[in-house]
Amino acid sequence: MKIPADFLGFSCEKKILSRDCFQPQNTALIRLFQYLGPGVLRIGGHAVESTFWSAGDSGPLKAMANGKGYEPEEPVTLGPRSIDGLFGFAKESGWRVIYGLNLGANRPDMAAEEAAYALQAGGAAVLALEVGNEPNLFSRNGKSAKNDARDLKLLVLRDGKYTYERFRAEFEAYYRAIVAKSPHAPFAGPGTTKTCDWVPGFARDFKGRVALITSHTYPLSAKEEDPKSPRFASIENLLSTNIEEDWLPKLKAATAAGLPWRLGECNTASGGGKPGVSNVFVAALWCADFLFKVAERGGAGVNLHGGFTPGRYSPIYFLNGEYHPAPIYYGMLLFRQAAQGRVLPVDCQTLAKLTAHAVLGDDHKLRVVLINKDLTQPVRATIVAGPLHTKAHVVRLCAPSPTSAEGVTLAGSAIAKDGTWSPQPAEVVLCANGHYDVTLPLSSAAMVTIE
Repeated sequence: MKIPADFLGFSCEKKILSRDCFQPQNTALIRLFQYLGPGVLRIGGHAVESTFWSAGDSGPLKAMANGKGYEPEEPVTLGPRSIDGLFGFAKESGWRVIYGLNLGANRPDMAAEEAAYALQAGGAAVLALEVGNEPNLFSRNGKSAKNDARDLKLLVLRDGKYTYERFRAEFEAYYRAIVAKSPHAPFAGPGTTKTCDWVPGFARDFKGRVALITSHTYPLSAKEEDPKSPRFASIENLLSTNIEEDWLPKLKAATAAGLPWRLGECNTASGGGKPGVSNVFVAALWCADFLFKVAERGGAGVNLHGGFTPGRYSPIYFLNGEYHPAPIYYGMLLFRQAAQGRVLPVDCQTLAKLTAHAVLGDDHKLRVVLINKDLTQPVRATIVAGPLHTKAHVVRLCAPSPTSAEGVTLAGSAIAKDGTWSPQPAEVVLCANGHYDVTLPLSSAAMVTIE
């Protein structure tokens, strides 16, 4: 199974477009995107439902600030300057965009005008238009919002129970308004949460009219207070092999309908992530392993969510006027280095906390990624690749400790402040009758390239 070239992605709250972030002159951020190859930037999140459009809005963009720099409840109006900047950034980085539209306002006319401008400005860089964000939480009866008054305020967007049928009718109205102005507009949806079962119905009802099925998941919750809960945001739970793959039925429902499925929003823990878990090195190990799991099952891609806020789950954060890669970014970077080709099955026989993934590259090289999730001890792994292979090299993903927020390196090098990355020469691995022995320190990963 071939891994899509644009498998990797980021997801951001739409209000970031009111800032001078995604602009074609932002070379430092563009470089961090380019290291991950041609990817997909999803613009949406909760903030999409309080973000409005006006073709006459020509106000200046605000400067980026430490932290996200906006309040989710505060309405924001965007104009052409924001969209022009976004697609200028997309052109320079080589990425495409899933562009979110406000469904909460129930304004198909406004969405149609905004979509038309985005498609004119972005052209082929628009992968899809995503109508709304997590619409299954629009109802007053949304159970996932019951324990948090702040989120409940954001999610009460409709009176009464908001069913799939109600969403379908509203999506249909948006679809008709948008295609009336832009007949070839590509669509994505439904952008629902892990607890929602709308994907099969949506795929059935809009097959032939949508380009992409999207849904969201977070394995853990930063707001879970019970340490015994499997969703409690701890390092042990994040690295557990027992995390429920709740996204898999949605993938299967989409592909059964002949539609690609993308995890449009995910990360370590919902609620912005948890310091000491989401912003430290173990998040990079989880990330690399999780990306391979989705790729191996035929997913079209994964968008890691973040708002450039330091100390949380954002793969890239903004601090003191500069963009910095967080530890989880390096997990994405490791995946990018290995995942250029087709996945191969791996028979991993071990009692250790070790996972393994393999990709046969477009260059005919075999790349095996080994991830040691053990927090206390190293693991020695033997790769049996067969007698046709004669040499191998290894590059490592490591950090001073599992809880390090700094000092992460891949191929012996960290990304410098100016955004440059200088991988060091790989280690040579000796071959004995098609067997390669690799030792992984505790909480580390390695990519073994076999020729």
